[in-house]
Amino acid sequence: MKIKIISLIAIMTIIIVSCQKKEKEYVEMPQITASEACGAGCDTIIFKPNNPKDVKILNQQCANTFAWQSFIAMTWPSSPTKAGQPDRSKGIEYWGKPGDLTPMTFGTYKSVEDVFTTQVPKPWGSNLEKIMDTVSTDGKSARSFSDFNKFDDDTDDDDVISELFQASGKTAWLTDQNGNLIWYEIKLDETEFNFITKDSLYIPKKQEQVAKNGGIWMPNGSIEIKASWRIVPREDLQKVKKRYKLITALVPKSVEIVDGKIIISKETKEEILGLVGLHIIQKTPSMPQFHWATFEHVDLAPDTNIKESDIDWLLYNPEKYDEKANVSPNPKKNQLDTPIQTIKETIALHGKDAKVLNAYMKQQIVTKNPESVFQYYELVDTQWPSSAVADADNNTHTPLKFGGQTPMVLTNVSMETYVQGMSCLGCHVNAGIKHEKGFAEYASDYSFVFGMAKPAADSLLTSK
Repeated sequence: MKIKIISLIAIMTIIIVSCQKKEKEYVEMPQITASEACGAGCDTIIFKPNNPKDVKILNQQCANTFAWQSFIAMTWPSSPTKAGQPDRSKGIEYWGKPGDLTPMTFGTYKSVEDVFTTQVPKPWGSNLEKIMDTVSTDGKSARSFSDFNKFDDDTDDDDVISELFQASGKTAWLTDQNGNLIWYEIKLDETEFNFITKDSLYIPKKQEQVAKNGGIWMPNGSIEIKASWRIVPREDLQKVKKRYKLITALVPKSVEIVDGKIIISKETKEEILGLVGLHIIQKTPSMPQFHWATFEHVDLAPDTNIKESDIDWLLYNPEKYDEKANVSPNPKKNQLDTPIQTIKETIALHGKDAKVLNAYMKQQIVTKNPESVFQYYELVDTQWPSSAVADADNNTHTPLKFGGQTPMVLTNVSMETYVQGMSCLGCHVNAGIKHEKGFAEYASDYSFVFGMAKPAADSLLTSK
């Protein structure tokens, strides 16, 4: 009898302590109101795939709410019949459903590899049916990470690729703690696609003609997406699918270093990929220097070297806490499957207003769809022009004007791992057209995609 009484007391003690802990957590994490999170005069965020056209007020809070509303729209399940459009028949219960392989809205945008080719780009939505294939074992996925632009490192080796690499330099690949490479893709919305194809700007000589005749200025509503993805090992699928948005895609069967060069296999294999990071760039009437937003998964990396952690970090190993982090790899010294120890540097931490908004969005998502994987994604920050410059008043040659970039730093730990003190605009003011060496570089409206045009496409001018 004494043993039973002691056991009962122990159980009651655990219950009391547990309740006290929950009560304490509730006190420390009060509910955040929409006005506190979104800002006075800004739009209220709604859980519908409505992509905003502009901010109501040019300030940080309104820029942040714009970003989260864009994120919802971009990550909503894609329409199976209209490329680049959300499936409005699906409610919030489908947004971030664990294990769902349905492509997101931005997933049915045009890939830059399908636009800047040596052929006339195929019409918008031409491969929608294949992209919407969500079977993870049939090897027929049209979402491919193998059709890469060739990487120019002053060699003639066509097998050297760029999509492994980040903005920081030619050899800055990123390998997660499982020994798998992080993959990247760039997508264009229909507005930008139509702008490019209307004037044949996938042809370098056409770019130069348009640039000389007033400049290349994209219309409002033009959107570019850059996404980073992790490979999900099959043995980890059940655990990972609860926290990451997943898709199926074809990736190279092998990537290796040979004589200091990155060599990619032309053969592919089907893999399940998990969304790691997302840049959303959109031109609006009040932000001709574009609205720049970046999101990260919460499990990527800590903001300092730590010895222990309950989080299964994708890019950080606590057991190697004394190892220097964020060291850019070298193909002559490092292997592609060696994990890169990564942390978020102080200068690149989440903005103050973004933190409040993220906490609010977490509350809202958990309340409306407690299983949604998007509760595990956060806005790092947004960048916007506080002194916007109209296209007519901007430069036609690089560098373009900054337009009062605010804030000064904006990076994503999965995309700018080795240069976390830079900014989106700080880099993109130098974006120019495809040109021959020695020619003055005409600007291309803060977008580097025009520089991906292939010189061989000039032959299309004579073939028409």
